[in-house]
Amino acid sequence: MMWKKEVGLEHSKSFDYVLIALVLFFLIGVIFRAPIAFVGVGIFLSYLIVYKVYDRGIGQKLELESKEQSIKLFPGEEANLKFELRNYSLFPIVNGMFKVQIGPSVKAYTLVDEQEEYWKQLKLPLSVLQKRNTTIEFPVIAEQRGVSKVNNIEYTFPHLLNFNLVTLGYRKFFRTEFIVYPKLLPVEGAEAIFHMIPGDGRANFSPFEDIQSPRGTRDYSFSDPFHRINWNASVKSQSLQTNIYERVVDMSYVFIVNLSTEKGPNKYRYNKNLENLLSYTAYLSEFATKTGVPYEIYVNARKPGKIPYIQLPEGEGKSHYGHALEMLARVHKQSMIMPFNQLLHRLGKQFINPKTIIIIGEVPTGALETIQTWKQVQNTVFQVTGTEEGAVVRPIRKETYTNAT
Repeated sequence: MMWKKEVGLEHSKSFDYVLIALVLFFLIGVIFRAPIAFVGVGIFLSYLIVYKVYDRGIGQKLELESKEQSIKLFPGEEANLKFELRNYSLFPIVNGMFKVQIGPSVKAYTLVDEQEEYWKQLKLPLSVLQKRNTTIEFPVIAEQRGVSKVNNIEYTFPHLLNFNLVTLGYRKFFRTEFIVYPKLLPVEGAEAIFHMIPGDGRANFSPFEDIQSPRGTRDYSFSDPFHRINWNASVKSQSLQTNIYERVVDMSYVFIVNLSTEKGPNKYRYNKNLENLLSYTAYLSEFATKTGVPYEIYVNARKPGKIPYIQLPEGEGKSHYGHALEMLARVHKQSMIMPFNQLLHRLGKQFINPKTIIIIGEVPTGALETIQTWKQVQNTVFQVTGTEEGAVVRPIRKETYTNAT
């Protein structure tokens, strides 16, 4: 069943009272041969039959539509939460109260005024007529990063025949969720930190060429290598011609997010500026998307599975950006932390080609050795640090180990 029915003790007592009255009227009619008593018996019997039919149908013919959907918002944006109920019963449900609870990432500001009251169930008056569909809809506003699910759905209403309260608890999982992305907090200097290396991205200025992608020819110069002469073009133009190739670069980012801060030797706790760290990462992801640069993200929050940390494989474009925002939104504030040095050690084995590495968060002193081995392949490793004016990305130096705020 979709609903779990709960009734009070008075619910069964009212049925028993009517049943006792029916028996009494029947005995009076038989003993005293009073026809009017059998009229009462008929009335009570009809009442009990309708009572049982209605009672058994409660919750069985009431459906709540649950569409699988994820409503994605930035903080401050609004959306509507909708519930659609269908009553297939012959009996209406009147003067009821629909109750629901949603997570703290969004707020139903039209239903709740005080913040301390927000954790309680939201209540809306609701009547569902027989053989009708009823829709409840109210606005919510995105308050903070995270994922808010809809739960604790209940529908309380008076019994149509005895007026005692009946509570229907929704037993299934309501499949609408709100995903609130991190804020985009700017990071100064992001545009100046990519490495130009051979790859497949077209660029007007680059020291690298793709010899598989000829772009045209030009007049031969004495400094041109002999093997670059295009003989067919030279015959047609009656002068030596040199091949021109597309200039290419491979720009790619690796964002490594450290959610922890060192509390002591081998002791870690969550960085108090966790939300800022994720907001910086979201901004860098947006910047990489706008500039058409592929990127990947690693976060030292543990997760079950073969890969014990959160990761987003390399990709680019708006779809990849959407996946990045959703991944950052789903990082739980209380998830277990993987030691950052362990994460760097694992990732170092994957870095074969040069990449632009940006560390968002604290760089522990024990990471120096790992970062130095990266620099044999990477030109520079960067870190996002916080200042009074905002966040800035700078190259990591031996003497520079700070927290991002």
